[in-house]
Amino acid sequence: MQISRININHVDFSDSTFDLTPSYYSENVPSSLIESIKRSGILHPPIVKEKSSSSFIVVAGRKRLLAAARATSGLSFDCLKIPEKSSDLETLAIVLEESLLSHPLSPIERAVFFEKTLQWIDDKEVAKRFLPLIGLSPSVYHIRKDLKLLELEEPLVIAVHLNRLDEKVAFELAKLAFSDRMALFEIISTLKLSVGNQKKLAVICRELAARQNTTIFDLLRDEEIDEIINHPEANVPQKTANLMKWLTGRRFPRLSRAEKEFQHFIT
Repeated sequence: MQISRININHVDFSDSTFDLTPSYYSENVPSSLIESIKRSGILHPPIVKEKSSSSFIVVAGRKRLLAAARATSGLSFDCLKIPEKSSDLETLAIVLEESLLSHPLSPIERAVFFEKTLQWIDDKEVAKRFLPLIGLSPSVYHIRKDLKLLELEEPLVIAVHLNRLDEKVAFELAKLAFSDRMALFEIISTLKLSVGNQKKLAVICRELAARQNTTIFDLLRDEEIDEIINHPEANVPQKTANLMKWLTGRRFPRLSRAEKEFQHFIT
């Protein structure tokens, strides 16, 4: 790689060949990054790859380039340039190294990376070459497991990527019917449930639906749940606590009755 002055008009931002996020997901450029570049310029050069003599693909630093374009009047910026002759697989290896320097990969970023590298090498080679870098044992199991996440609906995939939906809970939701899965996800999103409450919600709803011979979707349409979630005076933590209390009461009715009787005795 060499430092080259790149005209931003020659960068093809629509080409997502080396992005490690799903094609339908796009992040906003943070204002803090724009202000930083106004003050000090780009401190960490973006990486681009030649498509032709006058066209480039972003390899790393998309937000930095976009922020620089907004922060300054200039059109050309110093970038690390990967030659056109470099293979896409080797370029993806650079993408992985660059990403790992800044943050641990999300399960979705791992899955997208695996999906793209499998275009050129098989899963055993991917496991041997890249999984130790990610901190995983070199087993194809990890690859196949992560790839299943990409089969979920777009909102769920984005939620896993943003750490708003736990990876293990996502796998449990994947086993459910579409309507049940989306009903649970709607509550998880609305109440911004913690990982513990996400797991608890999924387990209790699955158990109650089986016990009552109904669907999770119908179970969650109960008027009392609707009143809890849409209570005008309760805040999110209160709504979460009330929902979990309601579900636990339905899951353990005798225990719930015993608690009420005990509280009445105490009074």
